[in-house]
Amino acid sequence: MNEQELLKNKILDADKTAYERNILKVCGFLSLDEQSVYHGLRKEFLTKEHFLSGGHEEAERVMAFFLPDYLDRESTVREKISAVSVVPANRRFAEELTHRDYLGALMNLGIERECIGDILADNERCVILVQSGIAGFVADSLTRIRHTNVECAVEEGGIPDIRPRFEELKVNIASERVDAVTAAVFRVSRQKASELVASERIFINGQTVVSAGRTLKEGDRVSVRGAGKYIYDGISGSSRKGRLFADIRRFV
Repeated sequence: MNEQELLKNKILDADKTAYERNILKVCGFLSLDEQSVYHGLRKEFLTKEHFLSGGHEEAERVMAFFLPDYLDRESTVREKISAVSVVPANRRFAEELTHRDYLGALMNLGIERECIGDILADNERCVILVQSGIAGFVADSLTRIRHTNVECAVEEGGIPDIRPRFEELKVNIASERVDAVTAAVFRVSRQKASELVASERIFINGQTVVSAGRTLKEGDRVSVRGAGKYIYDGISGSSRKGRLFADIRRFV
């Protein structure tokens, strides 16, 4: 049995158990590929209340929740996802750390990838979203990243109000097809964008894009593996030659 089949069984088992026993069941943080598996199974779910959440609105890695009728979404997410803040012990000697550096340090602690959600870093600190059961362990054990000593703490007030940074763009496109918009956003050719679709590297709202002709709708979140992600905010005008001007928020 391959990994995708194992994941399908895991998700369906969680749904079935939640439904039959009327209890909460949660699947660990899912990648974009894994989220596509979840979306493909939605018609088979038995539970009335099921959803994805990564702890903040723009989360890329999310957990699958299957709720009993006596729980609500917001409190359940707060209970199951925790935030660990990480800051240099001495900023004077701190290195410039990347997402890969933080993830590598976490994996070196023996933590499985499904236990780790988004890692959001800026010049001041890093916020790591994790399954609540390991938050204390992460805060106590993560003391060094590369050559930088760090101090960690579980955010006692719950998940902080995390605001991703965007670069606002106005791009010139021929149509609202996902290949046309993606080519303009990342400054690649239409052919290259179509190849990204064919290789299943583009996702819209967590679901794999299977057609380069897929038309984007206002509010769609598009992720391109290896390139980045953006939010499509719709058409704001057109040129005399019939070209369209689209508003984009690209994550930075």
